[in-house]
Amino acid sequence: MYQRDLTIQKGIKNQIKIQFKNSDQKRISVSNSQTFVFTMFDAINQRQILEKNLDVLAETTSTKGMALLTLNENDTLDLDKSSYTYSVKVLDTDGTYTPAYANTYYGMNGILHLSNDVYPVLKDSTAITSFNPTFNADTGKYEHKSGNIYAYPEYNGNTALHTVALYMTAYKGYILVQGSLDNAPTADSSYYTLSSKAYTGFTGVDYVNFNGVFSYIRIVHIPATAPAETDNNNPSFFGSFDKVLYRS
Repeated sequence: MYQRDLTIQKGIKNQIKIQFKNSDQKRISVSNSQTFVFTMFDAINQRQILEKNLDVLAETTSTKGMALLTLNENDTLDLDKSSYTYSVKVLDTDGTYTPAYANTYYGMNGILHLSNDVYPVLKDSTAITSFNPTFNADTGKYEHKSGNIYAYPEYNGNTALHTVALYMTAYKGYILVQGSLDNAPTADSSYYTLSSKAYTGFTGVDYVNFNGVFSYIRIVHIPATAPAETDNNNPSFFGSFDKVLYRS
């Protein structure tokens, strides 16, 4: 088998043709009655990654001595972008395996490079853990605001999906998800509400999804007011709004 480094793409179907040759680099006949097995492994950690049978192609002038390796999407989806070692072995008539040498020097393996050039790498979510409390004289309530969170409008089309994960512990109150088209929002009037949700003691993670192109978003939570109190500044009553994870 003539040795060549292989380059495959992560997370999609890859088909690689493997050519079998003799020591004089002449193509030799192989049969679909023979079993050829491709093995991919991490040589550093001595860990086998996957093992797949090759499909021998029907022999013609152009396909003599050729077999097809098919790696499906799920074969590489969870693997790290890196270089791996591969080898091919042949099932002998006595039920044991013999190596298909990689080169004329009796090398038994080659190098496989796993790339991730087809799909973009997801960027980390934006984490918001602090909120600035301001008192609204019109409503008599404290409003806790996240500040401006950049929404990456240059990467989004009109149907761009945004996801906000809301983390709470026994939280009572309202949470507003707001968006702005301003390049530098500086006032409440720069924002309009995209979603409003009420909670009555929720613990866990809730999600808000919305579409559109925005310059910035922000999160506002307005705690509930405890009975017999005049304002909503009692954390022992309304619980805690812990953090937000945002991805666009």
